[in-house]
Amino acid sequence: MLEALIFLAVGLFLLLRGADRFIDSAIGLARKWGVSMHVIGVTLVAFATSLPEVLVSLLAGTRGHDALALGNIIGSNMSNLGLVLACACLLCWYRYGQRILPVAGAVTDGQVMLAFAFLLYGVALDGSVSRNEGAFLLLLYLAYIVWLLRRPSPGGAGPEGDGSLPKLALGVAGLLLGAHLTIEGAVSIAEWAGISELVIGLTVVAFGTSLPELAGSLSAARKGFHDIAVANVIGSNIANIGLVLGLLALVAPVPVGGYIITVTLPLLLLATLAAMGLVRLPMGRAAGFILAGFFLLFLFELLAML
Repeated sequence: MLEALIFLAVGLFLLLRGADRFIDSAIGLARKWGVSMHVIGVTLVAFATSLPEVLVSLLAGTRGHDALALGNIIGSNMSNLGLVLACACLLCWYRYGQRILPVAGAVTDGQVMLAFAFLLYGVALDGSVSRNEGAFLLLLYLAYIVWLLRRPSPGGAGPEGDGSLPKLALGVAGLLLGAHLTIEGAVSIAEWAGISELVIGLTVVAFGTSLPELAGSLSAARKGFHDIAVANVIGSNIANIGLVLGLLALVAPVPVGGYIITVTLPLLLLATLAAMGLVRLPMGRAAGFILAGFFLLFLFELLAML
């Protein structure tokens, strides 16, 4: 138990320190490469913070834990919307008396996020995500990234930042190691408390793999870079479906349970639709509570499933 608490404390410390270094480096690279921080957030930041989902889902899938892998993807997307973006909104409102202002490009990419959520529901309707469907999702994700990088976008405002790829890699390493230690500590504590493996997988693991997104978005919101705080969530949700599920289905077809099709995925669609509408407006306390409400519904649904 003491070891688990130490892991948890060290993991959270590394997450916070890694997030600060990571965001500073991402801002510097945006300046150096002449692209907007929104594009950096949707691509580089979102991909880096989605690495835990990639590793955990592929590892679970190759070991035959397909339900855990799919649950991690869906749970992470719900956590990104109902926890990460909600916390960023509430932090700006409570700590600084500000609201997250609409970001150029967020509406378009929010629509892409919604389209990928509907694609996930569509490919899951027959009870399985096949290899061909996985390849289709992956190709769509790669096409989106190419289109995004070629799309004209204004440069962001703000300080120069200290950006370099080695420093960015160091921030990513801190995020990944911090997430790993936090997950290990939280799972050990949950097992010690007698919580079932199913609940651990769909809540603790999904939340744990979303910790880099949470740390990154909160750090960006604290520094006033709303572009990255919002784009990180949007890009990560797109990557979780297009990249993570696409790769997972290429390894082996992913079975989808009936409960996920009838309850969990419709809830994810509603949360995504709400988020897509909210990014068009200044997001403060009300937006934070709305998004957090979807996350609470998700947790209630998991408890009702037992």
